[in-house]
Amino acid sequence: MPIILSLTQYENALWAAGPEGLFKLNGHGLEAVPQPEQELACCGTDGSRILVGGMPHGTALSLDQGGNWQASWMDGVETSVLCIAADPRVAESGVLLAGSAGGGVLRTANRGYGWQVCNFGLQDYTVLTIAWAPPAPADAWPQWEVVFAGTEDGVYRSPNGGRAWKRADGLEGIVQTVAVAHDFHTSGVVLAGTEDQGLWRSTDGGRSFAAVPNSPQRVDALIATANGWLLSDAEGVMRSTDGLTWTKVAGSRPALVFLNSAEGVWAGGEHGVELIAKS
Repeated sequence: MPIILSLTQYENALWAAGPEGLFKLNGHGLEAVPQPEQELACCGTDGSRILVGGMPHGTALSLDQGGNWQASWMDGVETSVLCIAADPRVAESGVLLAGSAGGGVLRTANRGYGWQVCNFGLQDYTVLTIAWAPPAPADAWPQWEVVFAGTEDGVYRSPNGGRAWKRADGLEGIVQTVAVAHDFHTSGVVLAGTEDQGLWRSTDGGRSFAAVPNSPQRVDALIATANGWLLSDAEGVMRSTDGLTWTKVAGSRPALVFLNSAEGVWAGGEHGVELIAKS
C-alpha cells in the first residue's frame, strides 16, 4: 500500500500523492498515474487541471488527467515543492500558493504556468503546509485574503493572498499542519499542529497562538469540518467540537493528511486512502 502525503479532488475523482507516485482512486482502489517528478511530495488542483509538486521540476501541470505534463516556470527556485494550496476563489483569480523546502513560498496567478517567489516578511524558507481562510464576507471591508504558512519556525500569516507575511506570536517549533475554522471571520479560530510541541490554537485570526493543554505531542494532520475538527497523531484520529477537548475515534488509524469532500472526510497515510467521516 503506497504512503499518501497529499490529497485533492479533480474531475469528480480523488487524487493522492506520495513518495511512490501519483494515484487516482477508482472502484478497484488506487490506480497509478504517470507523472514527471522523481521525488513526488504533493498534488493540487485549480478545478481545471491537476498539479504535482516535488523534484526536479518544482511543479508541473496536466490538462488531460495526467496524459501529458508541462513543467512550470519556478522563478529560480530549484528546491522541492512540498505543498500546493489553491485560493478559495481560484476559479476567478487563478491564484495558487506552493511551499518549498528552502525556497519559501511561491505564488501563481496564472493557474500554475509560472510561479513567483513571495517571501516578504518570511524568516524561515522551509514551508511544510499552507492553509487558506474562507473568503471574507461580501460586505466586509477591506476584503482581506487571509492565508497561513506552517514552517520549521512557527506559523506565518498573510492578509493579502500570500504576497507578504508576518510571523504569528506564541508558537515556536516545526508546524506540520494548519486548519482554519469555517466561521473564521467571526470566531477567529485557527489550529496548528507541530512535530513535537503539541497542538496550538488561535482565537484572534491567527495573529497569536497558545498551546492546547493535554493535546497530543505530535500532530500529523488537522482539518476543520462543518461539525468541528479532526486531528491525527501517531496513534489514530481524534475528534473535537471546539479544538480544545479531544476524544479518540474508536478503531481509527493514523493519518498524514485529511481532505473535505462532498462524500465526507478522506484520510491518507501509511495505510493508503480511506473515507473516515461521511457527510
